[in-house]
Amino acid sequence: MRTFVLSRLSKPVLTGRRFTVPKKFDLNEYLRGSLGLFKGQDDFEVVVELDAWAADDVHARRLHSSQELTETPGGMLRVRLWLDSLEEAERWVLSLGTHATVIRPEKLRERLGKVTEQLWQRYGGPMVMHGG
Repeated sequence: MRTFVLSRLSKPVLTGRRFTVPKKFDLNEYLRGSLGLFKGQDDFEVVVELDAWAADDVHARRLHSSQELTETPGGMLRVRLWLDSLEEAERWVLSLGTHATVIRPEKLRERLGKVTEQLWQRYGGPMVMHGG
């Protein structure tokens, strides 16, 4: 099984070839553990606490079919998802900045810690221009 992102295709060519989708194929089942289109092979319980600002955004839409939302004091929201990869969860949490805190899994917290270190190296001091 291969997944393609149409916007990433360059110079597509019609070949006239066809393929048959197996009758037993269910796209929703295939992408069950995905926040978007990234398909993984693991099984993660992802728990993220959101402040009131981010909670408002999540209340307005459904992130994933597995999501469980629990309101906590101060307008905060705890989001629980069951995913098969962490790539899209990492991007989602990073898009929320300081409005989100990963509770688990530890592997996602570690990944975000590494990205934070890289961002600090890039933006933590005066800007240095490279090249001309």
